[in-house]
Parts: sequence; C-alpha cells; structure tokens
Amino acid sequence: MRPLDRPTPLSGWIDRIGLRVMIIALSVGWFYLLWARLWPALAAGVALAALWMLALHLGEKRTFAAREMSLRRRIGGQLAVDSLALQSATSAAANAATWISGLLPLSDFEQTGDGVIARSEDRRVYIQCVRKHQSSRAGRDDVIGAVRAAREYGVDVCVVCATCPFASEAVLFAEEIQPRTRLLGREGLVRIAGTAAPATNEQLQELGRRQRNRRFDPSLWKERLLQPGKGKRYGLYGLGMLAMLIVTRHWAYALPSAVCLLLFYMSGRRKVKAFEL
Repeated sequence: MRPLDRPTPLSGWIDRIGLRVMIIALSVGWFYLLWARLWPALAAGVALAALWMLALHLGEKRTFAAREMSLRRRIGGQLAVDSLALQSATSAAANAATWISGLLPLSDFEQTGDGVIARSEDRRVYIQCVRKHQSSRAGRDDVIGAVRAAREYGVDVCVVCATCPFASEAVLFAEEIQPRTRLLGREGLVRIAGTAAPATNEQLQELGRRQRNRRFDPSLWKERLLQPGKGKRYGLYGLGMLAMLIVTRHWAYALPSAVCLLLFYMSGRRKVKAFEL
C-alpha cells in the first residue's frame, strides 16, 4: 500500500460501522430464510450478530496488543543497540551477551579486555561487539580482530555482534575460519534486544517529544536555509529570476527573485560561531 492510500481515521471508523451493519443484515437474513418470519428472525439475528461483534472486538483487541508489543520491541531494540555505540567494548559485549542469553543457555560470564567469555553447556563462547554507526559496514578486519582474541582465550565458539550490518566479505570469511564463528548483525541484535527490553511508556513519550521538537524547531529550519554553502546558489537563482523578469516582463518572477535575493543577503550576514572550549 502506498503512503497516500493509507486509510484515514474517518474512513476506518466508517469501515467498522459498515462491517457491523453487514453482520447484522446477514444474521437477520439468514434466520429469515430459515423461518420466513420477520420478528423471530430479527431477534435471533441481532443476538447472533452481537456474538459475532463481540468476537470481532476481542480479535481486534488481541491484534492491537500484538502490534503494540511488536512496535515496542522494535523501538526498544533500536534504542538499546544504538546506545552500544557509545559504550566501552566490555560493556557493549556484556549487554550483547545478556541479550543472547535469552535465546541460548549461557552461564559463567567472565569479562575480558574487549569481550565476554561465557559457557554454553560444554562449550566456551567468546562474545565481542563491533560498535559502529548503523550506516557503516562491519568488514573482514573486524571479524579478524574478534577471532584473534577468541584464539588467544582458547574458546570453542566466537560470536561477533555488530551495531551495523556485516559486509558480504565478512560473512564469507566467517564461514571459513576456526574457531567456529557466528555473526549477529544489527537486525538480529535489534530483535533479541527488543525481546529482552521492549520500549517503556517513558521512552516512547520522550522519543515522540524529540521528533516533534525536531520537526517544528524554527532554529533548525533557519540553520538549514542559511547554510554557508547555499548563499551563492540563492544569489544565482535570484539573479536568474530577475533576468527573466526583465526579458519577459512577467511579474510572476518578481516574488521568487525577491525571496532568493533576500535569502542570499541573510546568508551573507549570518555569522558562524567560532569553536570554543
């Protein structure tokens, strides 16, 4: 479904009313076909429709709760994974190990220089976290560093987590080396982190407040409009519109020309703050 095709609240309300009216009509019509008597069919049809609408309400309530929990897990996982990029290597690995322990039986955690060693049944597992921005890619060098540390500690399995996706060369490299190496990229880490720590009401409220402030912040729009690199373009656009006004004598070019020249003037007078400690 395209974004412009999404139902509005009014259309959703009309759809729900129409569905319930159709249920009542079908229920009454069914009993009328069986009995060919209006009033008994009306009473029985309304009772049957009430049961159907109750089941529909419970189904919608269950679906809404499942969608809300899925959204909370997604947002909570993204917030938790994004916070790893600002943590130390040991702290990020410890958090990743805690999340993984919800899926695998891990115990006897031991912190090392850059990771965590845990025990899973009869195997020792080394867990390390690559902390990069989500727009980056974890490469083969990141996997090599984790595997080198795993060999020094003599573990059986090496788990490399990352706050960003893994490059294809890293995935292929992990399949060929020893000890046995498993990669857990951003999507998998977000999923298990969201399961362990879904977003709370306070986190959702704070996230919505930041998005609203970012969207309607006048100073942010001013910074975007008056960036130093845009001044020359404003001047060229304004002069071009002014030339079109002189050549064609169409006053429709007057307002765009005035706006561009005004932005050019404001960009030139804007003072860039110097960096200070």
